Amino acid sequence: MEEILAVHSMLHLIFHRNKNQHRRTKWWKWLSILKRATLDFARSGVKSHLATHVIPRCYLAFSTVVADNQFSTLGIVLLAVLARLSKITGISHQKMEPVTKSKMTGTKEDLGERVRRIDNAPLAPVKISHSDPKVSKGSKERPVEKSTDGVSKTTSKKKKKNAIDDLFSGLF
Repeated sequence: MEEILAVHSMLHLIFHRNKNQHRRTKWWKWLSILKRATLDFARSGVKSHLATHVIPRCYLAFSTVVADNQFSTLGIVLLAVLARLSKITGISHQKMEPVTKSKMTGTKEDLGERVRRIDNAPLAPVKISHSDPKVSKGSKERPVEKSTDGVSKTTSKKKKKNAIDDLFSGLF
């Protein structure tokens, strides 16, 4: 019982700290439901609703938070609290009925249509013309200079390359 109340306390703190920022997101509803269901379970001890509906749907909702890279640490904490709750209550993934989107809507999920690539089509090479003064404006070459021995040479200032340049260097 104390462990259930400790999980509820963690959920309450997460809820209180993040409610202004995340209260309009889709997964927030499931955090609210989980918080209430945990307190109800601590009071009554009935876990059938928790095992069949709340925990599987919370798992799906919190997984989307992990997939969103912006709040992935919050999602990992939510999944850890959910795992702790399922361990305490003895709810395992074998006992849970998997909830899929098609079961929630009552329709068969559309898997799409496979599209095949035509390998026979020749690829046209992309040519870039540097004759346009606006395009060649970005080049860092200096004008031709005469050296003391009469031979002309061109000096160029090397541009620093970064990771983006390395990614796109094979295109030109």
